[in-house]
Amino acid sequence: MIAPLNETVAQRIEQTAAWVARTVDEIVSAREGGRTPSAYYGINTGFGALAGRSALDSEHTIEVLGRNLIASHSVGVGPYFDLATVRAALLIRAQSLAHGRSGVRPVIVETLIAMINEGVYPAVPEQGSLGASGDLAPLAHMVLVMSSPPEAPARADGLACDPTDGEAFVACEPDQMLPQGSLYLTEQYDNGRQTLWRRAAGAEAMAPVGGKIVLQAKEALALTNGATFSAAIAALALRDALNLLDHAALMVAMTLEGIRGFRDPFFPHVHLARGHLRAGQFARQVLDFVDGSTLLDPGDLGVNPARVPPQDPYSIRCAPQVHGTIADTLDLARQWIEMELNAATDNPLIFLELERSYKSVSGGNFHGEPIAMAMDFMAIALTELGSMSDRRMFAMNDYYPARTYADPVARTGPLHGLNSFLVEEPPGQAGLNTGLMMLQATAASLVSDCKALAHPDSVDSIPSSGNQEDHVSMSLNAARHAREIVRNIEQVVALELICAAQAMSLQLSKNGNSELRPGCGAGAAYDLLRSSGVAALHQDRVLYPDIRAAVTLVRNGELLRAARAAVPAASGPSPG
Repeated sequence: MIAPLNETVAQRIEQTAAWVARTVDEIVSAREGGRTPSAYYGINTGFGALAGRSALDSEHTIEVLGRNLIASHSVGVGPYFDLATVRAALLIRAQSLAHGRSGVRPVIVETLIAMINEGVYPAVPEQGSLGASGDLAPLAHMVLVMSSPPEAPARADGLACDPTDGEAFVACEPDQMLPQGSLYLTEQYDNGRQTLWRRAAGAEAMAPVGGKIVLQAKEALALTNGATFSAAIAALALRDALNLLDHAALMVAMTLEGIRGFRDPFFPHVHLARGHLRAGQFARQVLDFVDGSTLLDPGDLGVNPARVPPQDPYSIRCAPQVHGTIADTLDLARQWIEMELNAATDNPLIFLELERSYKSVSGGNFHGEPIAMAMDFMAIALTELGSMSDRRMFAMNDYYPARTYADPVARTGPLHGLNSFLVEEPPGQAGLNTGLMMLQATAASLVSDCKALAHPDSVDSIPSSGNQEDHVSMSLNAARHAREIVRNIEQVVALELICAAQAMSLQLSKNGNSELRPGCGAGAAYDLLRSSGVAALHQDRVLYPDIRAAVTLVRNGELLRAARAAVPAASGPSPG
């Protein structure tokens, strides 16, 4: 539940709303006195390229101006935003308006808060925003649900407003008979539970919060200015991206166990030599997860490696450097996103402390460039995370035995190689089973998709609004694409975990599970995967249930919590 506005915040909001109300009174008085009223953008002039065309001079025409903005901008297309994104957008918009720089009444913010608390779910199409002047189309759909057209006075010069109510989703009652096309299904992120909704008119959806409200001067513009849906998706996608980064060290650790690889690339000395803090932190996590392993090559800080040179493929050996850079990138994205979540982003903003009487200041805080670049950078970073994961999967599925002898030239000593495509077949049955070959093929498909989606949207400005809006950020496209990449890479991470667990099973079975054991953290994750239904593969079977189970364990964090809980408390701090 979101707390109601406290008195201090409500007073701050009310002060700029009162200035707008006084300004409207002055505009009306000027007309009645035969004077030309001043033009205030967002209050009594058109928007965008229409700014300054004329100065409206009555309360009704000013309210019609706002209603026309909402009506004309409700042009979104495509699938609907999920519930979490809409709730986040409502909260971000309330936070922005609570700064008291927007000239809206406290009731506007209170209504947004009530919509969150009562579960009002506006039906907002995903596509149609340029990410400058705000996410205009998505926000207009949201505001259409919460607002009503103004009532015309007796003499309104024939002005009439579009009365369209807008659409929202409400919970579907059991056995309810509904017209075709009115149902909508959502899925909970961390557990896959589904909810069935029906589309309803805005008035029905708003009833639990006291009904719809009539917007006054400037309120329509204040509600639709700002890259709000871009920021909502960005915040949620960043949360999920950080979760994937947290799982990356565990992935590398389990794959390292599966190929019986080397600890050397993760020693703190390597990363202190470069001075890359985040790489050193990642390497420390990997070492923690493999602590106590006898599956790995015995080489350690005080013990020579059994096989030389101690070099695994780059996707493992260079994992700290790559994932450390990914972590740095996500840190930058977090900085910009947190700034946006706490910003006043509409235009114009009102600064009562100015000495001049014209307190309204036009600016560009609505421009979504910080979100667009944050999402573009995050998209590239997460695609790299998935690309590395795919290469490790390929290595496990095609790990040549010649690379894994103690003496790779003479091909003597302990053999650490894996069975082709991670399935052990009896003599005479080679080729009967495909094993986990298709898991890597699926990962390759997903990573390839991400490479196309990672094309930066922020460099693709297309002017609009009569060239008044001559540079736009495309932040909503960037956020949508980054979110899709995150969803793809969640699947890739789950696929690698399944492959790594299978590789560990094969390595353990070669020694009768008696002499070898994985590290504490990797072993705990392995055990949880197995107890959660991801069984070892002995012959070909349907694997999509295993993939679903692994994805759920990644999304809800249970796998990572189990691994971390098993790491000895004595593990040292990260270097740097």
